[in-house]
Amino acid sequence: MLQDQQWQSVPGTAGAEIYPFIRKPDVTCSNAYLIQTPGEILIVDTGAEHEQMERILELLDDLLRETPRPVLLFLTHCHADHCFQAVRSPRFRSLPDLSVAAEETGARALEAGDAIWTIAELMGWEVEPLPVGLPLLTARDREALKMDDGVVLNRQQISLRSGDTLVVYHTPGHTHDSVCIRLGEYLFIGDLLFSASPGIAGISGWDQPALLETVGRLRWIFAHEPVSLCCPGHGRCIPATTMPALLDRLERDAAELASIGPFDRSRLDDSLEHAVDLLQEVNRIFAAVSGRLYALAYRLDDLGEAEEARRYQELLESDQIDGVLDDFSRFADEFNAGKRLKVQLVLKAVQAIQRIEAHFAGDRLNHVVDAALLRRADRLLTDFMNTVFGYRDTGFLSTVDPSSMLREIAAAVSTPPFSDEAFIEAADDPVAYRVELVSRLAYLPLLEDVELVLDAEGSFPPVLVDRERFCDEVVGVLEDMAAAGAREIRLALRREGDAAGLLIGGSDPLSSRRIRFYRRKFGLAGASLAISGNGAGLFLLLKPAPS
Repeated sequence: MLQDQQWQSVPGTAGAEIYPFIRKPDVTCSNAYLIQTPGEILIVDTGAEHEQMERILELLDDLLRETPRPVLLFLTHCHADHCFQAVRSPRFRSLPDLSVAAEETGARALEAGDAIWTIAELMGWEVEPLPVGLPLLTARDREALKMDDGVVLNRQQISLRSGDTLVVYHTPGHTHDSVCIRLGEYLFIGDLLFSASPGIAGISGWDQPALLETVGRLRWIFAHEPVSLCCPGHGRCIPATTMPALLDRLERDAAELASIGPFDRSRLDDSLEHAVDLLQEVNRIFAAVSGRLYALAYRLDDLGEAEEARRYQELLESDQIDGVLDDFSRFADEFNAGKRLKVQLVLKAVQAIQRIEAHFAGDRLNHVVDAALLRRADRLLTDFMNTVFGYRDTGFLSTVDPSSMLREIAAAVSTPPFSDEAFIEAADDPVAYRVELVSRLAYLPLLEDVELVLDAEGSFPPVLVDRERFCDEVVGVLEDMAAAGAREIRLALRREGDAAGLLIGGSDPLSSRRIRFYRRKFGLAGASLAISGNGAGLFLLLKPAPS
């Protein structure tokens, strides 16, 4: 395994040595690999961090002072996190006998200073043209290897002055110009393994069919070429023996992304807005869930059910989730202070969501926490990931009678989720009895000390909504208003031309952030949102059902 920032030999070469810059995965700067041979100095990617480039230049100065020789920069692809310092560093660009090598489509983007293809625009960075002296895998220089499934792997072999051969393989998918580079037994794979990750999939140059074919290309390389270690663009190096399982996972993930949208500046902005709202809402929901669990554990312990109490106390691993949320909050503060990029904050939110998601999965909390609350938590996570991946709304809209739907909501918030009959029937079954006992002990009336006024009289036309989602989101608004101190909440249906509208009236004006959050949530349920006359409530306009 390669050690960070130390000279080490490259197996399978005539004395080549490598000095790797191995970073924790970070979308703003890649790893870099400096390689010296008696005849040349090779660099695989420079990264985008100034300090990393300064260290590379210090090493280059020492090596060139000792033995002047050509310097060749090979880029695994043209994204700015891999080459920004090569573009922006005058000191690097003025090195004597420097050549830049990139796959021919990436070479054109670099020479044009293309901010889209290099994703500099997404990063908020300015780029200028970078001359590429060695376009790779041109029709003249490549050989086409046909695999068993008919897919072609284009390969180029470059003879080095040292006597070694550097091999470049075209592996599109993450970008059109993505390549893997082999020297001896080391294979430099760029961002291949991250290609199906949220916030990476769909980025400029992403191509799902090509990526699926490239998984097969990599399997061919491992079966036919001498590779012992893979050196990725981000994170630690990977033994070749581990790669088959990672390629299997990449193939599964990529296969599910056929309908993904482009991850461009517009989607980045939408994801950023959604991320901040989402993490705040998750914090609120988790506080409600953990509060119920702690109250339940206290009551169980008081009844002598110490083991059962301990089980519920540990159920959500609250310290870990609190840590995730606190970590995201600190990261958001750094973003607000100008120390982080938009794309970093979005990917940090993705990371936080993935760590939280497991705690709301399954049926562990079903008899403890309101089903509507758990569904809202699950939808929050799913809706955010859909935003990041660019999926279109897939709500299940159906024709609904608004009056009956409103009565259903009122019943849901006032009826306990258990019955005396079920409790009596469970008396002879210890497991079922504990479940019923827990349901009763965990139950907290949603609108305790709050008067719910229902106004659904009259005749209203059928509307088109996602009934379950809409009802759950209305319940969420009622919870928020009750938590804010409302003593009376009014649910009132109003006729709006050929359709109907629902007024949810509370007591305190809603913040602009909450309004934005509600507008997104109800929009996914099929309703458009407006503010009530006094600013203390919501007015939801429901679409008329087709006649």
